[in-house]
Amino acid sequence: MGFLTPLFLIGLAGLAIPVLIHLTRHERGKPIRFPSLMFLEKIPFRETSRRRIRHWVLLLMRLAALGLLVAAFARPFFREGRLAAVGGPGPEEVVVLLDNSYSMEMGDSWDRAVSEARSVVGALRPRDRASLIVFSETPQLVHRSMAELPRVLTTLDTLGTTALATRLAPAVKLAASTLAASTLARQRVVVISDFQRTAWSPDPDAKLAEGVLVETVVIEADENENLALTDLELKRQSAGGRDRVTVEARLVNTGEAAASAEVTVAVDETDLETVAVRVAAGGAEPVAFAPFTLTAPFTRGEVRLGATGSDGLVQDNTLSFVASPGGDLQVVVADPLGPGDSNLYLRGALDIAEGAGFETSVNRGLPGDDELSRTEVVILNAGPFPGGSEGDRLRAFVEEGGGLLMALGQRSSVPPVHQEFLPATVGSVSEGGGERRVGFVDYDHAVFEAFRGPRSGDFSQAVFYRTRLLTETDGQVLARFDDGTPALVEAQRGRGRVLVWASGLDRFWNNLPLQPIYLPFVHRLTRHLGGRGEVLTWHLAGSTVNLAGLAETSGSWEIPEGAVAMEPGGGSVPLDPDRPLLDLDRRGIWEIRPPGQRPDHPVALAVNVDVSESDLSQMDVQEFALSIGGAADASQDDPDAAGATGTTVDIREEDYEKSQSFWRYLLAAVFLLMASETMLSNGLSRHRVKEREGVTAAE
Repeated sequence: MGFLTPLFLIGLAGLAIPVLIHLTRHERGKPIRFPSLMFLEKIPFRETSRRRIRHWVLLLMRLAALGLLVAAFARPFFREGRLAAVGGPGPEEVVVLLDNSYSMEMGDSWDRAVSEARSVVGALRPRDRASLIVFSETPQLVHRSMAELPRVLTTLDTLGTTALATRLAPAVKLAASTLAASTLARQRVVVISDFQRTAWSPDPDAKLAEGVLVETVVIEADENENLALTDLELKRQSAGGRDRVTVEARLVNTGEAAASAEVTVAVDETDLETVAVRVAAGGAEPVAFAPFTLTAPFTRGEVRLGATGSDGLVQDNTLSFVASPGGDLQVVVADPLGPGDSNLYLRGALDIAEGAGFETSVNRGLPGDDELSRTEVVILNAGPFPGGSEGDRLRAFVEEGGGLLMALGQRSSVPPVHQEFLPATVGSVSEGGGERRVGFVDYDHAVFEAFRGPRSGDFSQAVFYRTRLLTETDGQVLARFDDGTPALVEAQRGRGRVLVWASGLDRFWNNLPLQPIYLPFVHRLTRHLGGRGEVLTWHLAGSTVNLAGLAETSGSWEIPEGAVAMEPGGGSVPLDPDRPLLDLDRRGIWEIRPPGQRPDHPVALAVNVDVSESDLSQMDVQEFALSIGGAADASQDDPDAAGATGTTVDIREEDYEKSQSFWRYLLAAVFLLMASETMLSNGLSRHRVKEREGVTAAE
């Protein structure tokens, strides 16, 4: 219970005045002296009837009326309990957004965040409804419009942090859709987070409806001292049939003081080397280890940080990886001009991939049978498709599992007998229609999947001056020019693949080799044709992988029948054979194996956290609240109110008191008491008059 104008309660002290006056009443009247009575003894007049209270009920009624009158002027209201729902504000729909990303593990941030959420839910009235959303990389609706508020409080005690980074926009979208389904007029969103700067990117779809009250609860870490391992890279070198791997990483210090630490690399749970590193405040230092020989498939390793005494977050102290020996991918470039400028950029792109597994040779035609049997990918660079027996050898090479890339140029031609082997008919040179650009790319394909992101490469920046007209037959078009003609066409032939590129891989017909996407594009084309693809040594927490696609890409393993995914630290996830998708939401090593079996080196995936979450720099919370719409939060305008839950107290109290209007009931009670007191006092007065008349008559 509270009072909007509590100073009026001072008037309750006036209740004691009539009581004191009544009990301390002295003799009234002034004595008159008569000389003839001066020798008589004086007998004091005692008002004994006024020194005791004869009618307690009457006195209590009058005091109660006065007390209720004072209380009415103080304007009482209730914020909790059953009385809060009597005549109070209409029921409210409240959505609590609770950040459970791994940055909330800093100090006691998570405990304080849960405590704030409990305070918000505990302050709700019986008619209110609460929705609980926990969010990190993706939001999760735990409770929707719950009337049983104790259940929400119980759920809060069972929640914990994740290994994922903070993303505010998806959480705001889910809150908006949750409120849109509510029929209650009063709506409020409470966001409880550490509000990292990296957690928010303006999104036009992340908007709340007009009138939704936005409240922010900022959980500030007690300290920002943290060391994090990042930028894990495995560099390979193949020599003498052995793969030598060098592990490199970086140690980042986000604190305000220099720190020293020991970093250890372990392979298959065996520590190989420990190095000491000292990092300046706000700086980073590279960490490199001696190379080791990779012998077994799915070799598991980790780079971990030793105890430092000042590290705040634990999940960014370890980087896991999985590596398998594979050897170099054997590539033959068949160029009619031989080694020279015509394949300068192509050879450079394949050679610059340090330890990436490309061993390239350049011939004027197909190599001999012995070399071709060891070759995995053949690139016809601006040359003709061989005819006669050479063409038959090339077709047999592809059908037995090899890969063929035909990059078209001025000298490119296809014998009619081999035309049906290609996925598209090669036409004339198109050079009179002006410049062309790539207008369509199939980002779902393995070649282009890595370029899906907003800053992963833009094929539209490449300009094509000449191309060969392609007409697809039974192939799949993976890319088109802006005029709609095919740019890249693929087809399966036997156990191998054929790709036809409508332009060259040099600078004569386009400026593609000058674009940043050229090198990764050539790498992914070649790996895809070789059946290996790009097998990641580790994945980012929060990503979803298609195990069937990974198995097909690597070409070195299959999903075991009846396999399950064993989570880091225990637990298992069943896999759907028809759709083997796996959400990697935990940091560490995931194993894919049949239940009940423990092979020495099962199929494994390494998962690491997003180290951008380790940056605890705070965003402008007021700007965030304004950008998501809704109603302004009064606490945002008051710097001293940062971290408080809700709007300013005065606004909320006035809202409750105005809607409840208990002062009206109190004034009505005062009127009834005064009316009852009048009737009672009149009755007592008449009774007393009758008593006096009876005494007089008796005398």
